[in-house]
Amino acid sequence: MSTSTDVLVVGAGPTGLTLACDLRRRGVDCRVVDRATGHHHRSRGKGLQPRSLEVFDDLGIAGAALAAGRTHHHVRLYSGGRLALDLDVPARPPQPGVPYPNLVVLPQWRTEQLLRTRLSELDGAVESGRELVALDQDADGVTATVTDGSTGAVELVRAAYVVGCDGGSSRVRTLAGIPLRGGSHDEHFVLGDVRIEGLPADGSSFAWFDDDGYLAADPLDGSGTWQVQASVRPDASGDLETASLELLQRLFAERGSGHVRLSDATWLSDFSPRVAIVDRYRAGRVLLAGDAAHVHSPAGGQGMNTGIQDAYNLGWKLAAVLRGRAGHPLLDTYQEERMPVARAVLTSSDLGHHALFSPHPVMTFLRDRVLVPALRLPAVLDRLLDGVAELDVGYRDGSLARELATVDLAGDGEGAGPVDHVRFRCGPHAGDRAPDAQVRHGAGGAPTRLFDLFRGTHSTLLLFDGPAATDGGYRRLVTTARRVRAALGDDVRTHLVVPADRRPDGLDDDVEVVLDPDRDAHHRYAAAAESLYLVRPDGYVAFRGQPATAGPLLDHLGSVFRLCAPA
Repeated sequence: MSTSTDVLVVGAGPTGLTLACDLRRRGVDCRVVDRATGHHHRSRGKGLQPRSLEVFDDLGIAGAALAAGRTHHHVRLYSGGRLALDLDVPARPPQPGVPYPNLVVLPQWRTEQLLRTRLSELDGAVESGRELVALDQDADGVTATVTDGSTGAVELVRAAYVVGCDGGSSRVRTLAGIPLRGGSHDEHFVLGDVRIEGLPADGSSFAWFDDDGYLAADPLDGSGTWQVQASVRPDASGDLETASLELLQRLFAERGSGHVRLSDATWLSDFSPRVAIVDRYRAGRVLLAGDAAHVHSPAGGQGMNTGIQDAYNLGWKLAAVLRGRAGHPLLDTYQEERMPVARAVLTSSDLGHHALFSPHPVMTFLRDRVLVPALRLPAVLDRLLDGVAELDVGYRDGSLARELATVDLAGDGEGAGPVDHVRFRCGPHAGDRAPDAQVRHGAGGAPTRLFDLFRGTHSTLLLFDGPAATDGGYRRLVTTARRVRAALGDDVRTHLVVPADRRPDGLDDDVEVVLDPDRDAHHRYAAAAESLYLVRPDGYVAFRGQPATAGPLLDHLGSVFRLCAPA
C-alpha cells in the first residue's frame, strides 16, 4: 500500500507530539507513527520548565498542565546520614513579563496525554505499533517504509519531509546516515516508578548522598507514587545489578530510610547517561529533533524541554516552506538556531552531573560544603532556577534576527533622541524571547496580554507610538501596518500600541489598537519613542526598528520569505 503526507513524524514522545500539534494547527497534513503498541505510563522526564509552558500556552494546554502538575517544591537533602538541606521553594506568582515562572512537576506520560488530546482536537492521531524500517529520499520527497507490528503489513509513505523524534536510539538518524558523536558517563543509575509507604506525603522530595552513592525519591502525585533514582556501582567482578524492586528496597535500607516499604513498581529502568550530539540536524528532507539529535545527563531537567522547543522552532518553518512562503534555506536556520542551544545544554548538564554525582573527593567536598549550603541563599536559588527556565535562550546571532535604530538629531518630538536610543538598546533584541505584558483591548478596554495577541500561527507586528501621540505619528504607523499586511497577508497581525486609556480619535476601523495605559508594554520593549517589533510565530523577535518604518523590515523579510505581491 502506498500513501502520501506532507510530514511524517517518527516518534510520539513530547517532541514528536509538540511538532505534530504545531503542524496540524497550521493546516499541514502530517502523520505520527510510533513503534510502541500502546501509550506508556512512565514518569521519565517529569519537569516542564517555564519556556515549555509558554509553548504549551500557544498550543492551548498550559492551563491543563498547571492543573495536573505541582509547582510548590520542598527538598530534603541528606549527606552522610545527616540532614544537610531542608529547602522550601514556594511557587512564585506570575509576573507581567513572565506568566509561568515555575517548574511544573508532571510525569512524562501525563504530558504526552495532554499533547495527544490536543492533537486529537486538531484531527490528528498517533499510529501506534508502526515501525519505520527504511528511508529513500530524492529531490522531491522521501519514501518511508513503515511496517505494522501486529499484521506485518508494509506501507510506503511518500512525504515531503520526515522528522525523527524517536529518541536516543533513533532509527531515522541511522537510516539518514547522520552520526551521533560523544561519550558516556561512568556512572550507572537505576530508576523506577513505585509506591512508597513511610515517607511523608507532604509533597517533599528526598535525596541521600553518601560514600556508596546517590538515592532520590520524588513524589509524582498525591496517591503515594514516587519516582526513585539511584546510582549503582559494579561489584567485585565488574557486573552491574539491574533495576528491580528488591534492589531499590535494599538501597533505601542502605542509603536512605530503612523503615520505608516499596511496592507496585509500574516502571523499572537502567540508565547510563551519554553526552552526544549529531554533526547536523538535517540530511536533505530528513530532520532530527529532541533526543534523536542530542542526548545528555538529566541533571538540570533540560532534556524533554529542549526537545519541545526544537519542535516549536521547526514547526512554523516547515509550514512556511510547504506553503511556498519561504524557500528550503529557511530550514537551515533550524540547525543554525537550535544546535548552539543543544551544545550549551550538554555543557551545563555535564557540569551539573559531575557536581552532583562525581565520587571524586574534591567534587564531593565542593558539593557538601559549597554547593548545598549556597542553595539556602535566595539569590543563589533564584539564579539557579532562572538558569534552567530557558527564558534566556535566544538567537541573536542568527540570520533571521536583524535590527535597525537611528537617532533623530533634529528633535521633532517623534523620532528617537539620543536618550531614547540608549533606552532602546536595553530592550529585547532581535533573536530574543519576546516578553509578555499586561495591556488592554482598544475596543472596550478589556484586560488582555501580549501573549494573547501572539497566540496562534501568525507573526505579530507591534507598533509602539511612544509618548508623542501626534496625528502625524499615527499616520506613519498606520502606513507601516498596511504595507506589512499587504506583503505578508494573514501571516502577520499588526497592533498599534498606544500609552493611553482609550483609542485615539481618527484611526480607521481596520487598525487594531492595543491600549497600554500603565506603559507596561512600552517599558518592557524599551519603546521610549516610536518603534516596532516583529515577533515570530514561535515568540522570538525577528526584527526591531526605531523609527517604525516599513522599508527596513520588508527588506529583511524579503531576504527570508517570498512576500506576496502588494494588494
